[in-house]
Amino acid sequence: MSVPVNQRSHGKLEACVKSRDLACYTLQITKNKKVFAEEYQSAITDKIISTALNIHCYAWTANNILVNDYTTMQERLSYQRQAIVQCNILLSLIDIAKPLFHLSSKKVIFWGKSTIETRNLLRAWRKADYDRYSPKYKRV
Repeated sequence: MSVPVNQRSHGKLEACVKSRDLACYTLQITKNKKVFAEEYQSAITDKIISTALNIHCYAWTANNILVNDYTTMQERLSYQRQAIVQCNILLSLIDIAKPLFHLSSKKVIFWGKSTIETRNLLRAWRKADYDRYSPKYKRV
């Protein structure tokens, strides 16, 4: 018997894959110099790219931390939190980019939705890790 889509759990791998896809999409759309004008490159475009890459790098790093004590648990949760914070920053930058670069609503909606989906997967993963590890590795 299969599990309905809305009742399936989301694992860390899905969060990492989604963050990678978000970074790739961001790189693809920001390379268009006709839309993302060079005069704003250092002011906002570079920040958008850096933030999208940070989301994936923080998620990737968190995924590669083997939790075996309180310190490693805190480190992993911290990287997950940083990825979530970077999602919020990216949403803010997208909000600024929309009028500045005259981005279509369709593009902004897709980009924003992808960022929110990534953030939600990261939040779910972080909560699952917290619920899993916090009873086992209490602060000494």
